[in-house]
Amino acid sequence: TRNKPKKLEKEIKKEALIGVLDLGTTSIRFLLFRLDGSVYSQAFLPVKQIYPKSGWVEESLGEIWDKTKSVIKEAIEKTDLGSNSIIAIGITNQRESVAFWEKDTGKPCSNLIVWQDRRTANRCKELKGLGYEDIIREKTGLRIDPYFSATKIEWLLKNNENVKKLKDSGKLAFGTLDSFIIFKLTGKHLTDYSNASRTLLFNISTLCWDDELLEIFNVPKNILPEVKPCYGNGIFGIVNLKSLFGKEIPVCSVFGDQQAALFGQQCFKKGGIKSTFGTGSFIMVNTGSKKVISKNGLLSTIFYNDGKKTYYALEGSVYNTGSVFQWLKEGLGIISDYSEIEQLAKGLDYQKDLFIVPAFTGLGAPYWDPYARGLIIGITRATTKAEIIRAAIESVGYRTVDVIKAIKKDTEIEINVLKIDGGVTKNKLFCQILSDISGLAVKKYITEEATSLGAMYGAAIGIGILKGPEDIKEAIGFKHFVPKTEKTLRKKLYISWEKAVHKAKNWSQD
Repeated sequence: TRNKPKKLEKEIKKEALIGVLDLGTTSIRFLLFRLDGSVYSQAFLPVKQIYPKSGWVEESLGEIWDKTKSVIKEAIEKTDLGSNSIIAIGITNQRESVAFWEKDTGKPCSNLIVWQDRRTANRCKELKGLGYEDIIREKTGLRIDPYFSATKIEWLLKNNENVKKLKDSGKLAFGTLDSFIIFKLTGKHLTDYSNASRTLLFNISTLCWDDELLEIFNVPKNILPEVKPCYGNGIFGIVNLKSLFGKEIPVCSVFGDQQAALFGQQCFKKGGIKSTFGTGSFIMVNTGSKKVISKNGLLSTIFYNDGKKTYYALEGSVYNTGSVFQWLKEGLGIISDYSEIEQLAKGLDYQKDLFIVPAFTGLGAPYWDPYARGLIIGITRATTKAEIIRAAIESVGYRTVDVIKAIKKDTEIEINVLKIDGGVTKNKLFCQILSDISGLAVKKYITEEATSLGAMYGAAIGIGILKGPEDIKEAIGFKHFVPKTEKTLRKKLYISWEKAVHKAKNWSQD
């Protein structure tokens, strides 16, 4: 907290706090950070996912808002300082998910369609066939895929009666989840550059909603939020819900969750790279002020915009990571607690003949195959559940290597160290396996809050406590993992992995 403005000195001495609302895929959290980056208190509630049909994933916006209010109240009640010490709020959120609500009331008119949802796979295939892929990649840095917002928006506009009625009356509002929560907190219809860049509708060069893209996806411009820089003093409005805070508090930062993690991991220099391992995993590298359009299956996206300059990143999205271990527990029932994963797999060697390709919802980067399906290959009568668990852990490592290889081809950046965070990294065996399979040194944040910490740093800059990213102190600390496997073994294992992926991609044709 160097170079603190004098007018804030008194507040800082009174243990000023910054609140961060972390709107994850399967949970809502509110964290109160001290200005040194440590967590003072927090509250958490799970969010139920809804599966109306195979490949469809939804969540209730009403439930999300109710639980947002609940976690804010609970985190404040856990402190002995109260809400008077909260000087700013930051927001970070699951990206790409689609929310619709009524402009006048904020009432949701449909469920949230989650980024994992694959219902528009055929529409994406049609758009590719019409020859739109190159122009969309050039304007947005993204690919035509159900993962992103645009075809979800188009689907709801066409198929949901409540949405259609509100559109016709001019009362419809669209936003990613951050935008919906900003509206509920402040009454303003806003989003930030990092979230807008994930919709397939935002031109990341001109920094505006693109008319040609809106026409391709049949989306009216009047339903879209205004786009703001990722941080600034009160730039996203003032929270005036006295039932929550008892006073007015500015919302000073908003980041998509992966950009927030890159920010929280302090990857401010070109070439800084991190991977967040949560429900999915997301490998992101800072490419500086230059937009790099991938030729190897990656996404070009906005890292952040500070109101003066835009910084870009390349990203590889892997759909299934934490969900793989959830499947072991809830789908297969071969473990009853996540702690068993490390216990059962720890003493085993690398699986040379047994591979799991976790394509539960298709394959993301660098393959982009929504029709791929998961498989387990190499099972014999002697295969045990411990070996299946071990192969599942290794599969996450291989998917990470898939993306890192593509990053190296696109950027020629020499990658020796990978910073990691996210819930899956609690498993020390996973961290070691990741290092062994990738051949990289792995640095794991001691704190598990890299994503929320990024939003906190942004809010601290926005409110004026920090001047900018250069004023952020070195991270709280890391645990280090180094490769223990021979290069020849890594190469042999990866060749076998590629064969398994080929089978997953071509399962319906074989």
